[in-house]
Amino acid sequence: MEGFTLKAKDQLKLETIYKIARGEMSRLDGQTLLRVSERTLRRYLKKYKEKGIYFVKHGNFQRAPVNRLPLDLKSEVQKLTQEKYFDFNMQHLREKLVEDLGIDVKYPTLRRWCHEIHHVKHARTRRSRPRHYRERMSQAGLMVQMDGSHHHWFGDRFLCLMAAIDDATGEVTARFYEGETTVACLDFLKDFVGRHGIFKILYVDKAGVYGGIKRENFSQVERALGELGIQVIYAHSPEAKGRIERLFKTLQDRLVPELRIKGICTMEEANSYLENVYLPHNHNPKSMVQAQNPVSGYRSLPPETRLYEIFCVKEHRIVARDHTFSVKGEKWMITDELRHSIYKQKIEIRYDKWGEWSAIFAKKKLKVLKIIGAKKLAA
Repeated sequence: MEGFTLKAKDQLKLETIYKIARGEMSRLDGQTLLRVSERTLRRYLKKYKEKGIYFVKHGNFQRAPVNRLPLDLKSEVQKLTQEKYFDFNMQHLREKLVEDLGIDVKYPTLRRWCHEIHHVKHARTRRSRPRHYRERMSQAGLMVQMDGSHHHWFGDRFLCLMAAIDDATGEVTARFYEGETTVACLDFLKDFVGRHGIFKILYVDKAGVYGGIKRENFSQVERALGELGIQVIYAHSPEAKGRIERLFKTLQDRLVPELRIKGICTMEEANSYLENVYLPHNHNPKSMVQAQNPVSGYRSLPPETRLYEIFCVKEHRIVARDHTFSVKGEKWMITDELRHSIYKQKIEIRYDKWGEWSAIFAKKKLKVLKIIGAKKLAA
């Protein structure tokens, strides 16, 4: 098998199995990190011994399925569904296709085709499954829970307290922001990674700012963490991330009166007190516990890593034939002396937390001019 690129999920699987095989991580922690059963973990270990790093890829990787149906049949079924059988449920639709037209499509395939054209009906409400207690991670840096809490923290200011708590030790890092926005999350995570190092998993709720299945191509937070190999896991209920939820209840009960007594009324003063006094001297010494494994799971940043280039909002633009592109409805022209045309090439637009942007191509900042009618203004 030739070389291949691993996604963040496959990198985590490979690193976890490698550490278990070398005795550097327990199998229980491996099951929790990979969210697999004991039997599946044994299969991973067996395949790793047989194939090495190539075990992470399925045997049918990049192979076309032998039972793939023709695209013409798919188009025909989707057209019939939209024009003739638009009010049929999927099981009824499958029966009618077999009876009237002799088209036999398996239910999962038909269901996928119907989803592609948004021919779906709401699922019935099912009874919830029982929740089970989960032990802490055995090593600091394996999992970090993160969330934001909107509250009247001091004075009449309704602010958001962004907080992260290490699942193994209970160490808390927090900061006040105007809201739980993309820029706030990126700024908070940049400082967290810069202070502690690269961790394995971020455990968050399904707020749109963090990403998820429906927003995996739109979340700047998930994209930035993916560049560092950090996987994002989404909780299906508040109880699943109970450690961070209980933290906010404690902080609302204790931190609010502390800020009132200190006479703090600005966000700068509140952040300074929170980071330099309250958390390191009042909260963390009382709430932190010793991890089972004293070896930290945080990884040091590579020397060439620039966190401000990762934890920023990134967009892409296609360069026009005249070396121009648009940002926020304004037209800009590239003025660098380039040896070759970059027409139709994709350039990266990076926004900092103040809203200022820069254009990047081939890891270099481009010089640009703003075009207003027939005039050009230097950026």
